[in-house]
Amino acid sequence: MAIQSAPVLSSSFFRLASTCGLAAVLISGCTPADPSVAEKLEEAAKKDAEEATRAVKKRERPSDKLPPPTADEFRAWDRVDPEGEKHLYKWDKKNLKKMQTYWDELRCFEQRMTKEGDAALGAEPMTPVWEKWHQFKGGFIPFINGWQQRLFANEPRILEKSKFIGNIIEAHELVMNGLPKAYNQGDDLELRKARARWTIVNDKVKAYVEQLGGTWHEVDPENAKAQKKWDKFCEKALKPPKEPKGPKKRTNSI
Repeated sequence: MAIQSAPVLSSSFFRLASTCGLAAVLISGCTPADPSVAEKLEEAAKKDAEEATRAVKKRERPSDKLPPPTADEFRAWDRVDPEGEKHLYKWDKKNLKKMQTYWDELRCFEQRMTKEGDAALGAEPMTPVWEKWHQFKGGFIPFINGWQQRLFANEPRILEKSKFIGNIIEAHELVMNGLPKAYNQGDDLELRKARARWTIVNDKVKAYVEQLGGTWHEVDPENAKAQKKWDKFCEKALKPPKEPKGPKKRTNSI
């Protein structure tokens, strides 16, 4: 009986011993303890001291000066488009008669603005001559502004197609703003500058028309027949467009 009970007693003893041992460890507080607050502060102070004494690597400040262009970049800038403005010349040559008509209408506007401005030059404010000039500007400037708007409406994307249009825009700005401003100020120098600008633009247009193979028409005041024809053309150009009859048609949005 004693021999058979020995293994049972032995295993029970080891289980009991291990349980008691674990309990003893927990009770005795032999587990690894967390560092105290003082120890944490001391460790932090050591780290700060190490970082303060550590050598700091100096970095060079990048330069704000750009490097000079390379040879490849210079060659790219100097590249010449083989087509260039050829497509503009082709369009202008094909539509030269129409573009000359636009320019001739501008010449009519310049003549009318100059005529009215010369008549009012030096007039005192609130006098009948000054009032006539004031009323003329109030109707004529919106009219020639509408003329340009109709041109762009009738010639979509003309700025991309034509070189001629650049001179037309320059001359239009001079007639609508430059000349009236010079006449308003009564400054002889400004007026001469405005007239000189018109002469320069007109000469550029003449040279361009002849370059495209067109014929430039100058009105000879001594030629009564030619002058009458020109006056008739200007009368038509200076006539405001007719208002459309009936209600305006609504257009569907795109």
